[in-house]
Amino acid sequence: MTSLRTNLFVVALALAFLGNVMVYSATSAEGGAEYGAYSLATRFAHLGIGIIAFFVTRGIRYTAWRRIAAPLYAGVFLSLVLVLFVGREISGARRWIDVGPLQVQPAEFAKLAAVVLLASVVSRARPGSGLPWRAIGAVGVLFALVLVEPDFGTSVVISAGAAGVLWASESKTRDLLLAGSGALVLLVGAMLAAPYRRERFLTFLDPLSVCDGSGYQICQSMNAIREGSYLGAGPGAGGVPVPEMHTDMIFALVGEELGLLGMFAVIGAFGFFVVSAYLIALNAPTVLGRCLAAGLATMFAVQVVFNIGATMSVVPLAGMTLPFVSYGGSSVLVCFAAVGILYRISEDSEVARVARRAPSGERRGSAHPDRRRRDGGTRDPRAVRGG
Repeated sequence: MTSLRTNLFVVALALAFLGNVMVYSATSAEGGAEYGAYSLATRFAHLGIGIIAFFVTRGIRYTAWRRIAAPLYAGVFLSLVLVLFVGREISGARRWIDVGPLQVQPAEFAKLAAVVLLASVVSRARPGSGLPWRAIGAVGVLFALVLVEPDFGTSVVISAGAAGVLWASESKTRDLLLAGSGALVLLVGAMLAAPYRRERFLTFLDPLSVCDGSGYQICQSMNAIREGSYLGAGPGAGGVPVPEMHTDMIFALVGEELGLLGMFAVIGAFGFFVVSAYLIALNAPTVLGRCLAAGLATMFAVQVVFNIGATMSVVPLAGMTLPFVSYGGSSVLVCFAAVGILYRISEDSEVARVARRAPSGERRGSAHPDRRRRDGGTRDPRAVRGG
């Protein structure tokens, strides 16, 4: 498990450095070398902030997220309301708040807040109990606020994170199936309700018939991947123009410049990352740890599948970034913060397993007994207690 969580961070870091190369290539092609250099410098700043976020969340015992859940939710809720009124509008959407020289995207933090809040609530419930409808309603408020921006892709990721938490909880299976069916109907309804999202879905059904119109982005993405062939054109040598290349469609650039082998390597890296996150969930000693890890793992899995699938027209285009790789400071920060939480869950889980396996004499013998324990033995200061 020590190797697993270390490799989890190493893979995340490797994907982020690959993102630096891809972002520089994409922005240089769009706006010239000067714009590319500026984007690369900004991207390195984002990565530095993300690494700091990793070490901050790694230093927090995962059981402490119960106390952090309510303030985190309140802050995200207020920022999501605020962005609707004072947020910067780009391409008809208000998703960013200017904070000095920085642009903050509250919807990215809503993904983390939803998982933390819901995991904190369901971990306190008795096995076989009903669903925590108040907490689900609170997550639904975040979903609705993000959808209003509009940002359907992030709303889907919030739903996925919540679904991962509930799947790992000890709630009734019947309730989980009913809630899942209802959520699926709600997502489909939200997708078809807005004309532009409905057009995206119809484009997905036959993108080649509308390559000059709504299917232009998908067609160009598939052209870029085809041009890359097996080995790719090489970093910086891509030439197929794809809208939103440095954000939503960056995997198309991976295909063009690194080829099929590069695509397999990136998919394999994400596969390792997601499987490792689920293994951390399975090995968690408490319901809280399991729910937190499962929610974060599902959040990453859905975002990766929809982003990569959309570039190859396997799933409808939902406007999601590729974790660690796409340009975006808020996205990188939240992704590395989530890795820090997963790392700490794995670390505390290992401490708990070692404590359980230790001989009774080692657990009891001490010069400074903890009188709060019935056996009079010391308590490992990092031991995990509570669900």
